[in-house]
Amino acid sequence: MITTQAQLNQALSELEAEKRLALDIESDSFYHYEERLCIVTVSSPRENYIFDTLALGEAGRELQSLVERRDRPLLMHSANNDVLALKRGYRLEFGWIQDTALACTLLNYPQTSLASLAEAFLGLRLPKDLQRHDWGQRPILQQHIDYLINDTRHLFEIHDRIEGELRDRDIYEEYELECRALVQSVPREREFDPERFRRIRAHEELDASRRGALKALYAWRDGLARSLNRAPFRVISDGTLLDLAKDPPRDVAELARRSGVGRWLSEHAEEMLAVIRRGLSEPAPLRAPFKPRTTGDDAKRLDPRQRDVLGKLKGWREKEAASRGLGLQAVLPTPVMFELIQNPPRDVAELAAHPRVGQSRARRYGEKLLQLLAPLARARR
Repeated sequence: MITTQAQLNQALSELEAEKRLALDIESDSFYHYEERLCIVTVSSPRENYIFDTLALGEAGRELQSLVERRDRPLLMHSANNDVLALKRGYRLEFGWIQDTALACTLLNYPQTSLASLAEAFLGLRLPKDLQRHDWGQRPILQQHIDYLINDTRHLFEIHDRIEGELRDRDIYEEYELECRALVQSVPREREFDPERFRRIRAHEELDASRRGALKALYAWRDGLARSLNRAPFRVISDGTLLDLAKDPPRDVAELARRSGVGRWLSEHAEEMLAVIRRGLSEPAPLRAPFKPRTTGDDAKRLDPRQRDVLGKLKGWREKEAASRGLGLQAVLPTPVMFELIQNPPRDVAELAAHPRVGQSRARRYGEKLLQLLAPLARARR
């Protein structure tokens, strides 16, 4: 356990000479509205280190020296969220990531969890009893340590097995390019979108006024969760919100009899009733109103010609992936499809220069992609 500056200095010194490392993090986002980075676990092929980032505070920024090197791979599993959390929490910049879950996705493995890979490749059954543990709690006990290091110490052998298959299937360059995209990922500020109430299952069964009540309750819950620093579902569940919107209570007594309202009732009963009444008076449509995105795969709304090309690209990608027994993203990542549609390349060389296409894809698919994109390329000239 690394909890002090002296221990941190010693650990960083010991890890400096290692030729590769494995890393995983634990946060408390399952419990709190504002995520905290609680634990960083780092393994070398010889030793395991657990960095208590709550105890280290800003000194944890010195972990930069472990992750920034471009001459030493940093093995991770499902790296995207961890990379973004470390960039947000410590402003870390990464050099070289190898992601075992990403590799499995490209190879079209039916199961990509670390537990599945450990059992398939190593014959190990990793315990799952602490998957929902609150890692903001202290002290860290031996059972916690044993669980944490299981997330990193097996990645070396697992990656070695998978790397051979990536090379055999001739998609190692594609894998490297997708890992490089992880390195370059940019964290976004968390923004509450009131229209996401439509993600609640069965919302479409409500009429417009009751959808309005659900939307109002959804926004109210987020505000309360933020003020309490609790994960929204730990304030009131989606199911309870749906029930209150579907059959709105008329008074405090009726609200008190509803399942799932619980201890929030005494302080917020009148407020909840007012929110429901307001929502009922503001009907919400079944579909969210269109809001142009400024970032993302579909940042620009596609015109009819572009949508037609997108459909053809998706159909071609499905057939190609099936014929090679690979995942769809191995053939062509979805964000790249949108980028090529919005800015079609003029030739194979320009296609290969795209940072997530590369030489291998350009050689294999270049002429076909240019053919599919030709209507858009002509319009670009």
